[in-house]
Amino acid sequence: MKTRNALIGYFILVLVAMTWVSWYACTAPTITSLAQYAAITGKEGLNVVDGYVTVCSEPWGLATMFDAYFGFLAFWIFVAWRERSGLSRGLWLVALMALGNFAIAGYALACLFTAPADASLETIFFTRKQA
Repeated sequence: MKTRNALIGYFILVLVAMTWVSWYACTAPTITSLAQYAAITGKEGLNVVDGYVTVCSEPWGLATMFDAYFGFLAFWIFVAWRERSGLSRGLWLVALMALGNFAIAGYALACLFTAPADASLETIFFTRKQA
């Protein structure tokens, strides 16, 4: 099925792109990794938590975080409908809030790879799991 293979390719692309951009964000030189920044602030640079606080201190950064997390919650509503187990629902909520698009791509790939090869996309994505 061409559409299924295209979706598999897309979600693999999401995982690769998110891995790359996350690695790049962690290793690329920024103003916070410069010696002047360390001299002024007494900090060597930003870790993930400090980076999150810095992003959220900017109005557009805060708006972007709201946008992203509302999107993650919207996707989780779909996951909560599809999954029957409370444990599974809870674990996916934690994964989505912590990993964002990594978790979305992982969930979509899990759906695609566990479905029969000849299953329609409606069956793959819009059928609730059995209890």
